[in-house]
Amino acid sequence: MEGQLTITDYLKSQIELKQVMDLTEWINHQGKAQYHQVKDIIREFISDEELLDRMTNKVSVYILEQSMGYAKYLRRQTGLEGNGGC
Repeated sequence: MEGQLTITDYLKSQIELKQVMDLTEWINHQGKAQYHQVKDIIREFISDEELLDRMTNKVSVYILEQSMGYAKYLRRQTGLEGNGGC
């Protein structure tokens, strides 16, 4: 309808104002850092501390990479990529 924002327009405005968290920020906002959340989940299955740390690091890096890809996706979807946004 005329005069109403589309979801894309709304997200674009929120991203430009940095009101939208990326995936990693959102995960970290859950009360515990992403790394420690991942470690707690893996700890349920792994008792060897060195292996636990290595697996936690690998999964945490994967989530970070996914978060960066998701942020790029949002910028593309809202037309912000390549024009100085975010």
